[in-house]
Amino acid sequence: MNKLLLTFALLIFNHVVLAQFNVINGTNSNIRNATSAPRADCHDCHTDNGHEVASVTFATTRQENGRPHFNPACRSFINANGSYGPWGNTIKAYIVAKGGADSRFFSDALPGMESAPRTCPRWGQLSEEEKMKFWVWTMAAIAQVESSCNTRSVNLGSVPNPSDRPRGLFQLNTLKANRSWRGTNCKFPSGAENVYNADNSIKCSMDIMDELLKGQSGEYRSNGKIFPTNSYWEKLRSNHSQNGGPIGQLVRQYPPCRATP
Repeated sequence: MNKLLLTFALLIFNHVVLAQFNVINGTNSNIRNATSAPRADCHDCHTDNGHEVASVTFATTRQENGRPHFNPACRSFINANGSYGPWGNTIKAYIVAKGGADSRFFSDALPGMESAPRTCPRWGQLSEEEKMKFWVWTMAAIAQVESSCNTRSVNLGSVPNPSDRPRGLFQLNTLKANRSWRGTNCKFPSGAENVYNADNSIKCSMDIMDELLKGQSGEYRSNGKIFPTNSYWEKLRSNHSQNGGPIGQLVRQYPPCRATP
């Protein structure tokens, strides 16, 4: 008798479990049918598509559409095959040291990217590889306009202090006293040769960009945009251009952003 009751109880238990499974399975099916996979253009849908950005590089010869191009010397930022040159690797190492994907350089909330002036309309959709290369491309654009990527470039025009002429890739102050406040990497010694040093110049310029991206909490008390803002570099200031001028034109050519030139 006890064996019969046990068998009956097991049959009832199995029936209940099967019924619950069918309910759960049906619910999951309904959910799948009622929803869809994320859209290809969704925000914050980061993908690991390094293979797609690996070959992205910039033009170093005159373009048929009249858009500005980079001096061949800028290949030290990004090689013709899309790989990083020594200057590009210096920028990458700087950003990695700042936290890489967790740094402000990768933040989806950077002002001016998807909002006005829409420097990079697809910013929130770019992969980590694409964002890293954006910064290498952007710093190359600044160096192109400031010095044509010539490490020994010097401003021979009228300047407030002839002994403190802007020099090098990013036209930085010759005198340490006038640039040391801009960042830890800007505290290298005074002297033309020290500013001509690409490593010094790039790291100091990355400190300047980092402070700009901090917005009101940074040294420049800026709006947090690359441009227009109260940047160290005159051509990125709002009184020069709302779209970054010639630097902005070059930055907007970065293919993954699909920005309007």
